[in-house]
Amino acid sequence: MLISPPFLSQSAATTPDEDFLAMTLLDQGFGQGAFPLGHDMSWHGGLHLRAPKRDAKTYEPVRAIADGTVAYVRQPKAKPDKPEAVEADPLGYNGWTDNGCVIIEHTTEIGEGLSVTFYSIMLHLKQLAPDLAKGEKIWRKDEVGEAGCIDGVDHQIHFEIICDDAQLANLVGRAADPLDPQADGRSTALFGEVYVALPAGTPFYAEAPDATVAHVPSPIAPVHATQEDYLIGLRCTHVQGDVLVTTYRKDGSVVGEPLREAGADHALYDRAIALAAAHRAAGTADPPSASALQQLLRLGRVADGQPPLATDVPHWRKAAYPGGQGWVNLHAPGVRVFSDADWPPWRGWRLIGDDRDLDSRCHADTLLQLILQDDEADQPLAQLSAATDVDHQAKRLRQAQSRMSDPAMLERLSGVIAKFTTEWSASDLTRRWQWLTQETPPEAGPLAGPYLTEEDFARFQAHGQALCFWEEAKLGLDARHWHFHPAAFIGLFRRCGWLSHEEMLQLFPRTAMRPAAHQQYVSEAIIVSPRTVENYRVALNKACRRHGIDTPLRMAAFYANAMQETQWFLRITERPSGQRYTPWNGRGFLQLTWPSNYIKYWRYMGKPVDEDLSSRLLTAQTQVAYRHAHHLMPENEPLTDESLRVPKEIQDRRDAVGTQKDESAESACAYWAWSHAAIHADTEPVNLRAFKTVDGQSKVYYTCQGMGCVAATVNVGQPSANYAHINGIVARFQAYTTGQVVLLDTPMFPDAQGQPQPLPENYQPRRP
Repeated sequence: MLISPPFLSQSAATTPDEDFLAMTLLDQGFGQGAFPLGHDMSWHGGLHLRAPKRDAKTYEPVRAIADGTVAYVRQPKAKPDKPEAVEADPLGYNGWTDNGCVIIEHTTEIGEGLSVTFYSIMLHLKQLAPDLAKGEKIWRKDEVGEAGCIDGVDHQIHFEIICDDAQLANLVGRAADPLDPQADGRSTALFGEVYVALPAGTPFYAEAPDATVAHVPSPIAPVHATQEDYLIGLRCTHVQGDVLVTTYRKDGSVVGEPLREAGADHALYDRAIALAAAHRAAGTADPPSASALQQLLRLGRVADGQPPLATDVPHWRKAAYPGGQGWVNLHAPGVRVFSDADWPPWRGWRLIGDDRDLDSRCHADTLLQLILQDDEADQPLAQLSAATDVDHQAKRLRQAQSRMSDPAMLERLSGVIAKFTTEWSASDLTRRWQWLTQETPPEAGPLAGPYLTEEDFARFQAHGQALCFWEEAKLGLDARHWHFHPAAFIGLFRRCGWLSHEEMLQLFPRTAMRPAAHQQYVSEAIIVSPRTVENYRVALNKACRRHGIDTPLRMAAFYANAMQETQWFLRITERPSGQRYTPWNGRGFLQLTWPSNYIKYWRYMGKPVDEDLSSRLLTAQTQVAYRHAHHLMPENEPLTDESLRVPKEIQDRRDAVGTQKDESAESACAYWAWSHAAIHADTEPVNLRAFKTVDGQSKVYYTCQGMGCVAATVNVGQPSANYAHINGIVARFQAYTTGQVVLLDTPMFPDAQGQPQPLPENYQPRRP
């Protein structure tokens, strides 16, 4: 899933995501359109967001948050010119409110076999983008319209994200709380921070035990044994490859300070290789492969592609405990592993669907308990849940309302996923809001509520009817459905990194240049087979997940190289046309070549290679490379299987790298890992204009230092600032340019005058 906020302010690609979202999702607190409750403790299904300023005079437009289909469009009513006309209009109640509305149905994927559908609702638009029509496709970042007025305050929208019961289970992994603590979390969807659940009594040690020993010898006493269940979170910050190790209690509070493992993500392959070697040296029975250990270090478990590790294979990590820090085994018997894809309760996620009435006032005991948990901590839950006395319930509502002005409370409620009746249903509006007329405290005002006089209520009804759209929209959802905190929903799924079929197709550029004769280039249309892309897509997604190629910058660089290396996914095996390394020619998505790289890959995967055969192959490779460098042999002299006595089993294993999709994807990601390409992919892209001559005319493309280093790493095995000689470098840059447009939020490309633009010159998107 690729997803972004409805407003996009220009920001560096390396800006931490929490900072970027804070910059673009400007909500205004309780009483000003907070989620999930309005100022009168009525249900509020979304957020009121302010449009960020683009410059001194203009504001950012409202944009589609993800690819989808326009499900409903309502053109805004023009605001009357005269104040008295505004006052008389139902939309002028308590100040003018724009009623332009767009609803988009988003169907995408978040993991293997996990198709999800949700809806984004954008209301209070003063102007809509032209040609916006029901049933039409719309793409992430496309302009939807201009933010309008809410109660007389301009440049605002009401923004919701909703789904039905079936889609809740797909999105969240469960249809109701609690999350099962006795089983590992989902492996079909697995992203973001990883959490290892430690049972009470887990020991921490002062020094790092032997990396291959799960059971520390008895003379070494632990410095701490947990008195309660803890969760150890592992999160890559993608800032210089650092990993944060955080200890959580079950209530989500953090124990001590998170530990920062500097550069641990970039060095993860090397650590896995060293651990695998240590297990072999220690004589571990059935020693684990480096591939499996890499998954254990990154994901807390072996998610796919390898058999599960034995429980006596430890995963030692330094983490905080109350009053100190120590080493703890995160792969001990009894631990369970989850990720952000499980919407874990210790990160604040709660499903609340127990509202007892169908009016628009909150009666959900679970939510009120969440708000009042400090005040009601000493009261039995059964007593609170049985609160049916009207006066008592009203008192609890007033108590809860008094606590809602605390920003920390709104943060607590951002993890609520609540099921209640939409406020935009016209047919039952009177019944849902009749309670507003039942009490009138001295401080009541027209919309300060509660509570309204009969005259005010009539105007309130007319105002509501002018804004309602549910029956007209005909979305196919029940009016009582699930609502997410929009900013929290977007923030979580921006960690997903899984590409749907349509999203992956968009990564392919429409055209690419290749060199021809006499310093000329040819620009050719890129023909992409959707069937071929779909055939490889799941394997690529899973391999990228295993190796941390799950951020926009890493994905853009990886796929740009993989596309060019395979001639746009058409040739996963390089044609054996007499290269000096044939038959160890390129296979897989990064075209693994030479015996040394195949042997390195197989050993990483835990597949044995006979030492005598390995020696013959590597000696022959050295000789071929030397002769070629000194012009002592024709370029097409091969490393023949016959002369080197390569067994049929090894030949078949080599061929599988180019014919079996899991091998083709995993070999590419393994090469990415051991060449440390992520170090260069993680750098801020600085795009520079460049030109090649095509048909006698200059054609622009864009270079980028970080991508050039990745391309050199992929093509020749090491980064280089002099990447002009890299095979297909122009096409790689063109693919990287397209990847930036599709994957990043606000990429920048200089125009002919040197001014930054969000799209490259002559850019044409690929629309599946």
